[in-house]
Amino acid sequence: MNMKQKKYSALTFISILIGGMFFITVSCEMNGDGMRIETPDGPPVIDYIRLANPESSDSLIASATLGTGIVIMGKNLGGTREVWFNDQKVVGLTPTWVTNKTVFVSIPNTAPNEITNNLYLIDEKGDRLSYPFLVAIPPPVLASVRNEWPQEGENLVINGNYFFEPLTVTFSGGVEAEVVSVVQNRIEVTVPDGATEGPITLATNFGEAESTFHIWDKRNIILNFDDKVGNGWRIGMRENTDGPIDGNYLVVRGNVAANQRDEGPGAPAQSPYCMEYWGGPDGRTENFYPLYPNSYREYVVKFEAKINKWYGGHLNLCLSTPTHSGSNQEIWSNSLNARGVWAPWAATGAEVNTNGQWITVVIPLLDFQYFMGTEGSNVVYTPNQKFIETAAGSFSTWLLGSPENTGNAVEFYIDNVRFVKP
Repeated sequence: MNMKQKKYSALTFISILIGGMFFITVSCEMNGDGMRIETPDGPPVIDYIRLANPESSDSLIASATLGTGIVIMGKNLGGTREVWFNDQKVVGLTPTWVTNKTVFVSIPNTAPNEITNNLYLIDEKGDRLSYPFLVAIPPPVLASVRNEWPQEGENLVINGNYFFEPLTVTFSGGVEAEVVSVVQNRIEVTVPDGATEGPITLATNFGEAESTFHIWDKRNIILNFDDKVGNGWRIGMRENTDGPIDGNYLVVRGNVAANQRDEGPGAPAQSPYCMEYWGGPDGRTENFYPLYPNSYREYVVKFEAKINKWYGGHLNLCLSTPTHSGSNQEIWSNSLNARGVWAPWAATGAEVNTNGQWITVVIPLLDFQYFMGTEGSNVVYTPNQKFIETAAGSFSTWLLGSPENTGNAVEFYIDNVRFVKP
């Protein structure tokens, strides 16, 4: 055989191989995006359903909650173009997740309007295969409200999850609120006349929940700036003229210089920067919360705040022993306890305000972990410091400047400081 004949034979072999490859792949079609779709060779059949999580892939399931990733196992499933759970369509189904043996999907996060307890596979011809499957919808979860001290008639924003209409929101006192707007994780209601202090209850078709937080929360208030006030060398500045929520509030106000550490006017004085409440002069002998091993991990500091303008500086929240008195070392030193630090402007690096509204601030005692000091001329905070469990019966606040301050005006208010479970 000559060289020309050999070359021809090789080309013939390659042509046959390519032709064979083409013959093999014609069992798949291409979609508009150039992705291969497996073509079934018979009617679709669902054998079972499992969780998509590889660690739980051997668990066969007949129900799952909203948002759960699952795998539909069977035969001839490659023609699937849509998947529905009850009357909710899976959004974003792509050929990547569809083969003749499997369909990977996540259950929609939206609750169904019509419950059939079935899932449905629909092919390109519109033919539908149904399979029994229960979507378990949890009862509502109440996480927080924007302001725990609203006024009657004010709109109250409630945050959480699984808020599906129809629903009702009932305040303590047994009065039901008018619902203004609803999305799955946020509700806005009007605070009704006749509501009283306590939790709220939210009910849907899938269950009900009572909040752990209280509206007009009076539990364990240590400072309300009316009859519970500062008593140290700086007692803070109190006012009640700019939309108070409940009598007097603490004012923090000033043109703050870079890294300023100013306690304000000489003691005793209504300082716009510093407020000290010492347990000793008030006869305290116990912490602000029950003392048992690691109990502080279960508690938070809450207060209402109204921010008119704030950029730069950190509000130091300083704790000391219940009998503490006659010393301002809880704000200057780190020897009495670790401190909390609040600076909402730092999240964006820009001036913040609360648009003339009051909000509820929540700071876990776990976040009382900082020592305050200086590096050169800068005020700095060192995290991960030990919390002293027996030193939480005195409480002081102090606004310190930061490198971002330029003598700029800062003004915000605080009311109803309390130590509670979240």
